[in-house]
Amino acid sequence: MSIRRGGLADEIVAHLRGQILRGEMKPGQKIDQEQIAEDLDVSRSPIREALVVLGQEGLLDITPRRGAFVARISRDDVIDHYELFGLVAGRVAAMAAENFDGAQRTKLASIHAQFIAASNEDGSKLNNEFHELVNTAAPRRTRWLLRHLERSIPAGFFERTAGWKDDAVAGHQQILDAIEARDAVAARVAMETHLHEAGVAAANALEATGFWEDAE
Repeated sequence: MSIRRGGLADEIVAHLRGQILRGEMKPGQKIDQEQIAEDLDVSRSPIREALVVLGQEGLLDITPRRGAFVARISRDDVIDHYELFGLVAGRVAAMAAENFDGAQRTKLASIHAQFIAASNEDGSKLNNEFHELVNTAAPRRTRWLLRHLERSIPAGFFERTAGWKDDAVAGHQQILDAIEARDAVAARVAMETHLHEAGVAAANALEATGFWEDAE
């Protein structure tokens, strides 16, 4: 895999973060910088920059003269991160309930109806569209915070998890009902609950990959 030139450290951060949060790299595993350089066709300098960023995010433990290792993230860490995400997303859902106009509510209901009827593959795209539309209710800096939190949570495997879509449909329905009723409190609670349940599902999915097994 070769990645584009420009912003190399950011590209490497995204690549490694994705591998860790999908369970493709296990807690305690050492980061092989030479292998990354070969796989991504990059020099060691942006790799070192990327490792510092991931260390600051708490995804890597960096030890002088020993190297960088995948941090020992617990189930509670995963769920807590989703719940923190849910606190911000819940506040934004409350804003949507208070401020969305008729066209925005109609569009959200349309996305939800398409989501119900969609396949898993299409459902993933529509799931993102549902949340992205709700998030348009937020100020720009809050949307930036949501994107930052979203990048740092385990994702990308729900489509392979039995029952994920049924659970998502139920959560979205509660959020939609609250927004349509202009009930800010119910919208906030529905979003927070939806993302807490997603956090539990993410932890279960990681566990199914053996993420917490045999970590050295």
